Amino acid sequence: ITVQHAKGSVTVPFAPKRVVVYDLASLDTMQALNLPVTGLAKANFPAYMKGYADAKYTAAGSLFIPDFDALSQIQPDLIVVAGRSASKYEVLSKIAPTLDLSVRNGHLLDDMERNVTTLASLWGQQAQGQQLMQRVRAEVDATRALAAQQEAGLLVLAVNTNISGQAPGSRFGLLHDVLGVKPAVAADPSKPRGIPLKMDDIAKINPPWLYVIDRNAGTGTATDRDGKPVVPSKELFNNETIQATNAGKNGRVVFLDPQIWYLLGVAGPQAMLSNLAQLKEVWSRR
Repeated sequence: ITVQHAKGSVTVPFAPKRVVVYDLASLDTMQALNLPVTGLAKANFPAYMKGYADAKYTAAGSLFIPDFDALSQIQPDLIVVAGRSASKYEVLSKIAPTLDLSVRNGHLLDDMERNVTTLASLWGQQAQGQQLMQRVRAEVDATRALAAQQEAGLLVLAVNTNISGQAPGSRFGLLHDVLGVKPAVAADPSKPRGIPLKMDDIAKINPPWLYVIDRNAGTGTATDRDGKPVVPSKELFNNETIQATNAGKNGRVVFLDPQIWYLLGVAGPQAMLSNLAQLKEVWSRR
């Protein structure tokens, strides 16, 4: 069967039996559609995906680097990469038919629909894939309507004590680019990985809402390169400077689910639905 992916089109076996997945968002889709998985990348799975840590799934490397010995044992008839593993597409495609299900920041929903449709069609589950995306798009529309009623927000990624502002067009574009939340900072194309910020910078921006992604909580990293304990974001942002901002004074400092936002890049349908539920819940309370 010939299907579409980020590299164009590729012909793969129908109903493949030995599938290896190097992308958590793709694994999210396969779980939602109850599709078979043989091997996968070792990762800090979010709670709803903890079943993939079971020994019945062969560990086939990390999200960045394949384990070629494991692949030799599995002899996969399909390999799935995206995002962190996309650079290994060429070498993996020499082992087995390979799909690159990477998403583009500015086309998140369309690329997600392509990915869900592609995976569903491999097992003849087009109808289930369409139903899943209809639910996602309906929830996005409902959340977008609620987002339009909110004041501007500043989205930051915290890596230990290093903070970067994530403006529209960033890798975490769901908040502004998909849901339409008004940004507290303008996009800066010269800083694709984020705008470096200190606490005083955040105080000057004085955002009505502050959304925080704790990268180390997402990856399960407990120490820095020097072996010192990392600072959890809930502790880092618990200070007088942040408390004096409009977000701090009004209880609008929101700690987003770090595994879903950072590890999955909000590109899996179940991850998307979970994100939307969290945002709707906090906006409904405020």
